[in-house]
Parts: sequence; structure tokens; C-alpha cells
Amino acid sequence: MENTSAPSSNAEWTLADFLSTYRYWAVFFSSLLLAIGGQGFSTVFPVISQMTGNSAQTIGIFYSGSTLGWVAGAFLAFIVASRHGRSALISPLLVCAILAIAFLPAPALWGSPVFLFLFGVVFGTVRAVFPLAIAIFLVGGRPGKIDFSCALTLMSMTILLSAFAPIGASWLYGLDLGAVPVVSGLLACLLLAIILLVPAGNLAFDEAPRPRHKPLAPRRRSPLLVAIILITPPILIFLMAFGVHLFQANDADVASSPITLLLALLVFTIAVAAVYRIHGELAGAAQSQRLLTPLAAMLIAILVPLGLPVLVMTLGDLLNERARDRGRGGLMSIAWLGIWSFILPPVAIAMIQNAANDSYVMGSDTV
Repeated sequence: MENTSAPSSNAEWTLADFLSTYRYWAVFFSSLLLAIGGQGFSTVFPVISQMTGNSAQTIGIFYSGSTLGWVAGAFLAFIVASRHGRSALISPLLVCAILAIAFLPAPALWGSPVFLFLFGVVFGTVRAVFPLAIAIFLVGGRPGKIDFSCALTLMSMTILLSAFAPIGASWLYGLDLGAVPVVSGLLACLLLAIILLVPAGNLAFDEAPRPRHKPLAPRRRSPLLVAIILITPPILIFLMAFGVHLFQANDADVASSPITLLLALLVFTIAVAAVYRIHGELAGAAQSQRLLTPLAAMLIAILVPLGLPVLVMTLGDLLNERARDRGRGGLMSIAWLGIWSFILPPVAIAMIQNAANDSYVMGSDTV
């Protein structure tokens, strides 16, 4: 039986520690699946209900139950999740999946106020328990403010991605203008989420994080050269588009041009390679639990929305901390680093390289 109520270590978890665990990504992707399935079902549900002859009042019963479900979700998150995190997430998922299965062979249940209210309560519980429990899990690792904010921000991206769910749900509904495809899609999301969570074990981050480092030999580079290499392909893409417009080649599709796509892929590859190298080189200069392994950093930059800006900002904070530990002031402004990482990532990466060069010099001076 899981019991995570008492911390077993005074170690503080960093963003890199969170991102290097299976449980974090199990919760991330299960939350993403739930957000997609839940948002898609909620969008199409009124249409399905009206097609089956339900009144507006009957539809309102489901949403009333869903609202009440947030109370049950809060109870699970604050009372149960602190001790049995995995059970607090899987139990409502399992109940919701069972009720969804009941819809498939018995379409008459769409007109049952009692069943709709019950399903709404469970549905609301599932959607409420995840964001609340996730915050509790992260707090249990006693991370710093920046590490906690970045870890929670990445989790919050699941809500943003769920904005595309209504498109998929509408397509499923259009297959046979019925509830079966939509409910089947929701059921698939619920079952996949359960499959991801089962092997995750204890979801609380209350033990000491495991040490992990993949150091590479530090190497100083010209920040200007780094910025030029990263920014050249986007400039070439812009010049190609401008040239096509200038010569009024209206039949030319620049966006789908093989050269344009190749340049876009090139700049992305270079940026990801830069993230890979800088994580390994900073670990080679001085090991830190705030650093990801190069491979993990590369995968996050590729697969996770806003992953690259978050990684860049945490690297900047780490470099400033190293400078302060050596009696120097901060090497860069985190605010400006964050702005550039969203507006023009090559500039932000060049700022990181410049600060890394300075940190290597400071490190050699102290030897």
C-alpha cells in the first residue's frame, strides 16, 4: 500500500529531476489524453443529446452533475492523493470508463436523467482531480519557485492542446451522426490514461531524486556566430517569400516549397542540437541536479509545447546561480531571456552560450 504522507528526504526536486522521471510524463500524457477526450466529448454532447430527442433541461442535468463532480475531485485531490496518488487518479478514470461503456449497448441511457447526472458527476470528478492532484504531487518535491512554475506550466499545456479536440470529436460524430464514435473516442482516451498510470507507481515526489549526469567537454563558442547560424535559415525563408511576392509569382506556393521546408527543418535541428550540447557541457563544467541529460533535453525540446523556452530559461537561472556562488553578479536578465526565447529563440540561445562561456572562465579561475 502506498503511503507518501511523510517526506523521506530533505532534498529539493528541480525541473530536471521532474522531467527525468517516468511518473511525470505518465501524468503529463494521461492528463493530455483526458483533456482531449473530455473537451471533445463536452463539445459534441449537446448535439448528440438533441439528436436523441433530449430536452435542454435534460442536457443541463449532465452539466449540473459535472459541476458537482469538481467537489468530489477536490476531495480526492486534497484528501486521497496525498497518500494514494495513483489510486486517486485511476479510480475515477476507471468508473468513468465503465459508465462510458454502458452508453454503447444502451442508447436509451441518453434520455435517463439519473444516469446522465451520475455520468456528469464522475466526468467532472475526473476533470477536476488531475490539475489539483498534479499541483500537490509537484509541491511534495519541495521545488524552488521557478522549477515548480516551469513544471506546472508544461503540465498546463495539456489544456491548451485540448483546444483541438472539438475538431476530432466533430469528425467522429460525422462518421455516423451518432454517439458511438464519440463515446468510443472518450473511452479510448480513458483507457490509455489508465495504462500509462498503472506502471507509474508512487506519483508523489517525496523521496530524494536520483543523481543523473551525461557530461560533455565544455567548449567556448562565439555567441554571435551561434545566433547567425540559427537565424540565417528563417531569414532565407523570408527572402524567398518576399522574392516570390515581388515578382508576382502568385502560382508559387512558398510555404510548401521543398527548399522552405528543408530550411525550417534545418533551423529546428540546429536549435535542438544546441540544447543537447549546452546541457551536456554545463554538466561537464559542474554537475548539477538542475540539468537534464542531453538526450532528455533534446526530446523535450522536440516533443513538448513550450519545452524549448522553458529549458532555455532554466539554463539561464542556473548560470546566474553559478555566477552568484562565485561572488559575481547575474550573467543575464531572466526576463529578457524569457522574452527572446518566445520572440526569437536564436537570440536566447546565443545569450545562454555567452553566459556559459563566462561561467567556464570563472570556473577555470577558481581552480
